[in-house]
Amino acid sequence: MSQISFSNEVAMLRFEKGWLLLIPLTLALSTIHCQIFEGDIETELKECVQLNQNKTSDRSAVYASTEDIYTHCLQLFLWKSEIVQWKGFNITEKDRDFINSLIGSFVRSGRTKRQTNQAYPQTGFRIRREYRMLSVEERTAFHSAINQMKMTGQYDVFANLHQGAILNLIHGGPNFFGWHRVYIALMEEALRRIDPSLSLPYWDSTLDFDMVNPDNSIIWSSQFLGNGGGVVATGPFANWATPIGQLTRNISRAGILFRKEDISAIMTRCRISDISEPTALDQFNLELAHGGPHIWVGGQMSGLNTAAHDPAFFLHHAFIDYIWDMFRWNQIQVCGINPLTDYQTTLGVRAAQPMAAFPAYRNIVGYSFDWSNHWYAYERSPTCSWSRPFCGTPYLRCDITRQRCVSVERTEEEFPTRRTGTPTLRIGPRFRSPPTDPRILNARKK
Repeated sequence: MSQISFSNEVAMLRFEKGWLLLIPLTLALSTIHCQIFEGDIETELKECVQLNQNKTSDRSAVYASTEDIYTHCLQLFLWKSEIVQWKGFNITEKDRDFINSLIGSFVRSGRTKRQTNQAYPQTGFRIRREYRMLSVEERTAFHSAINQMKMTGQYDVFANLHQGAILNLIHGGPNFFGWHRVYIALMEEALRRIDPSLSLPYWDSTLDFDMVNPDNSIIWSSQFLGNGGGVVATGPFANWATPIGQLTRNISRAGILFRKEDISAIMTRCRISDISEPTALDQFNLELAHGGPHIWVGGQMSGLNTAAHDPAFFLHHAFIDYIWDMFRWNQIQVCGINPLTDYQTTLGVRAAQPMAAFPAYRNIVGYSFDWSNHWYAYERSPTCSWSRPFCGTPYLRCDITRQRCVSVERTEEEFPTRRTGTPTLRIGPRFRSPPTDPRILNARKK
């Protein structure tokens, strides 16, 4: 044996013949007597290590050392369907029963032998629209339902599911799309049990990117998500508490919002492997692009373990799902590919495995057309043109030169100001993001 090393999670014993023994650290430290047997590295572990060691883009910077790569891959390898248990999540038995009740009411058998089991939401079909397209009454009702979920603890149940070891299964591969589709659909169903007229709106951040200064978007006003600088002290989610402190944002300090050009580039691809980790090139990588707004918003939204504690998370992921939905229709109509058979098995996360946190489903269920056929549809994001120079809402205006709808600016001052009043939070691992918006970098030079 040539080397023994330790990380936060495992003890790694590296041998001269090129094979490894990886032991959970708690076991390694608590065991007094043990015996070591030789064995080959599992294929999935080899594949994971090789993929992460061979990355040449900036994304490889997420791992500080080779040991970090081994730790990441071991977690991914161990977190398999047979050991996914509710005790791995920070939720109570009552919370678990709540999630299971949402799932259990969805599956109804077909009425005839020709029909297969279909998933139908208890509260019926819904249409998702861009956040700014909601009326004042619709927006107020949405905010009220979110706050009711927060007061009863239901919101935090969902937020706490998006943390810890589960992140290894729902990020970094094609499961990213299907898992989050199920996740936000269940969240939406919980909202609709409070008010069946609601649907989960999406936040199209291209409408903000196309502003001269996205910081000033009406999104960051008391009418919508509340202030974007420092502790959230205005709007419907003011003074929200999270496990790491008060809900906080620090918009436009790093990261980048979605650009229409990003989406157009993604639509030139045909395979899920072309737009997902770990195989997509950066310019087509939808998961990588999705990290841009996470980092741009800052605060809890920038952390993998904390992001879902900001309601902006669910609006942002509804937009990711909207983009993926357009991509899937493009697969059918342009590429001649069936999206149901395009699940890419990557790093041991397979289509037939039970879905993490939602074991009543298999991973492939996230790719089912049941969602778009029986659950929800998307109203197209607003557009304008020379012949139609309006966007259908007072919260958007038509930039007639570019023939694009852009967000109107907020009229109120932020509280506290964006550059001050931002507490230090223990965010933990952050999302990976494309290069920072040049406008942010230029502002720093002034």
